[in-house]
This record gives sequence, C-alpha cells and structure tokens, in this order.
Amino acid sequence: MTFADVLAWCKKNQAEVRGVYRGKDISISHNDAALPLELPPIAAIFHWDLEMPGLKHYVSSSDFERIVTGTLTIDGFRSTLRGNE
Repeated sequence: MTFADVLAWCKKNQAEVRGVYRGKDISISHNDAALPLELPPIAAIFHWDLEMPGLKHYVSSSDFERIVTGTLTIDGFRSTLRGNE
C-alpha cells in the first residue's frame, strides 16, 4: 500500500483519514487534489483515524492496509468492533 493508494481509496469511499506516527500526523481527504508534500515512510504510521459515512473509528495500520487493498471490507471491519455483537 502507498499513500497514493490511500488517496485513491479515500476518493472512492468519500473518506478522510489521519495517519498517526511518532508525535505527528498526516491527513488525507477525499477532497484533496494531491498528497501532502512531506510524507513519512508509510510503514512509520502507527494507526489511522478513519472517518467516512457511517463510520468514525481508529484502524490499525495492518487492518487499514487490508481495507485499502480490498482483503477486508468495511462491513468486515465493523464486525470486529466492540458493541456490534
């Protein structure tokens, strides 16, 4: 997964994400025309805060990569959240 993949996924899903890493963060939105100029290595992201229609939650880097690459659906992710029993 690359930051370009994240931007494309956000645009497709009307999403906004904030990648949190060592005392900093980066934001990527479906409204962005391009990626921020200064990006850390994508592997430096500890977790992502995801906001999209019907969902606002933090996501581990590994789960977010699975969501972006299509191996985990949003519904599949939702089913792992507490309170969805």
